[in-house]
Amino acid sequence: MHNHEKAPLQAPFVCTKWEDTLSLREHQEKGSGKMTIRGARKEEAGEIAVLLTDMLGDIAKDQTAEQKPEKVSEVLASYIRSELNRFSYHNIWVKEIDKQVAGVIVCYAGDDAAIIDQPILEYVRAKTANNTFMLDPETEEGDYYVDSLVVHPAYRGQGIGSALLQKAEELSGDLRFTLNVELDNKGAASLYERQGFKREKKRDISGHHFWYMVK
Repeated sequence: MHNHEKAPLQAPFVCTKWEDTLSLREHQEKGSGKMTIRGARKEEAGEIAVLLTDMLGDIAKDQTAEQKPEKVSEVLASYIRSELNRFSYHNIWVKEIDKQVAGVIVCYAGDDAAIIDQPILEYVRAKTANNTFMLDPETEEGDYYVDSLVVHPAYRGQGIGSALLQKAEELSGDLRFTLNVELDNKGAASLYERQGFKREKKRDISGHHFWYMVK
């Protein structure tokens, strides 16, 4: 899963602001009521893509073969609308508030990684004319992986990140529940450790260094 300073919980980074990681109980005590989380829809691809573009940074650039944020978002949106790739709407869960996507989590089984990454690999190779391009491995077979977690800036501090993470853990079943956290994001690593994750090994993704964390 990715994490960076703009949104501290990330997947290859799980990205969320620290305040987004409030527990569900803390959120409910604030009077926000029951949280409803549902599968993403194709028509939300644009909204979701913008959130992921801002959170994923260099990883999104590598995986779309684009540099400008608006172009990265366009390609990510096309991925989201597709039926088979890591960013397909089938692998995304959202928290909706007032008809707006307030938070997003991308998650899938590590056993499926090679299959769902193939369309992205083929797109980037065709776009760049580089047939040797490879995506950096982010997860393992036998694991359930949180690729990305991001909360819209307007809705941070409401426990949305924690609720989405809880949803993904429910989906993981008997598989190991995993994510990636950047090495220099010590706050995020400590947060996940308090939630039961352990640092298993280091991993490099798109030139950034991560802890692969397992629960």
